[in-house]
Amino acid sequence: MKDLTSDVAIIGTGPVGLITATVLAKESQFQINLFGPKPNEETLAKDTRTTAFMAPSVILLEKCDIWQNCKKNAAPLKHLRMIDDCGSLIKAPDCYFTSEELNMSAFAQNIPNSDLNKALIDKIESGPKINWIETKAVTNINHSNTNIEITTKENQVFNTQFCIGADGKNSICRTAAQIKTEQWQYDQTAIACAFTHSSPHNATSTEIHRKTGPMTLIPLEEYRSSLVWSLTPEEAKRIASLNDEEFSAVLYENSHAILGDITSLEPRVAFPISGLKVEKFAQNNIALVGESAHVIPPIGAQGMNLGLRDAAHLSEILKSYSSLGDNLNEIQDEYNASRKSDVASRTFVVDMLNKSLLLNDISLKTIRSTGLTALRNFKSLRQMIMQQGLGDEHSLPQLMRAEV
Repeated sequence: MKDLTSDVAIIGTGPVGLITATVLAKESQFQINLFGPKPNEETLAKDTRTTAFMAPSVILLEKCDIWQNCKKNAAPLKHLRMIDDCGSLIKAPDCYFTSEELNMSAFAQNIPNSDLNKALIDKIESGPKINWIETKAVTNINHSNTNIEITTKENQVFNTQFCIGADGKNSICRTAAQIKTEQWQYDQTAIACAFTHSSPHNATSTEIHRKTGPMTLIPLEEYRSSLVWSLTPEEAKRIASLNDEEFSAVLYENSHAILGDITSLEPRVAFPISGLKVEKFAQNNIALVGESAHVIPPIGAQGMNLGLRDAAHLSEILKSYSSLGDNLNEIQDEYNASRKSDVASRTFVVDMLNKSLLLNDISLKTIRSTGLTALRNFKSLRQMIMQQGLGDEHSLPQLMRAEV
């Protein structure tokens, strides 16, 4: 018998929704209803995408007993190389970062989505606090001062005190919360796939900055990597339609052959690149996490890691309350305050970096070239930027900090 009431409802069963449920169940005493489809073994096996989890995010997975079921096929990212291939007169120097400069074994771990989702599903199914409501979709959310009513596509009605939207850029939760947004499109489409190659990647993630956006090569096993390649929509459509032999040749040429021959390709997916930011992260007893709250271009592996910080901050705030009820306004105020600066600064930086590649603006290109030259020449500056990329240690939630 499904429990029709809960303290907290989480809408969305992508990685951020599953992680939010897992973290909240660990940190709080609240009963959780989780709404969304449950992937089966066949669906999980078809997902060949990967996600780079920064070191603080890996700590979160460790503390939630998820990491041990993901690490077997995870690949460490120990180095980052940035190559300017924009073809402009102002060429930025190649820039190289290494985790050793921060006394770390790796910046991040690149985890196959299939392994991550299976580990999260197993964890959720083994715990008593999460009731998974398998539904094709949530179709309606009505809220009052004391209750939120959730209707599924199967015409079941559930009630909760507090709702968390992890339902992506077209969030029904955001609409129900009446949270204002600013959205925009880039003239870009990204192609993503995994592939094998003849030369080792040496745990190095490479960003090749091109005038259509970055081409990022992310390590998997030693002779296997994943690709996220930003192109104009027209060029992406053309390249995505090539057969494997033709695509391999184009990838080999545009990646400067740094991984040697492309020996095999896995299924390709293409997706438009857009941006989104919200006026508030919580309102009307509904809080937003992940892409329901922020969407940024796929640069520097920032998107998913922002979503995990959302989940950790919100869970730690909820943990400090023994009941919801009269505390909901305070909870929402705390969550809004905790996410404002982090999300705004990363949205701005990633947006400006992306635009510095796309726009034929001499001032932007000069700033970018000057900045990369400084990064190449000054270790202390590289260390500062690397640390900021991982997350400001003083503002990270406790769940994402290493135990001292």
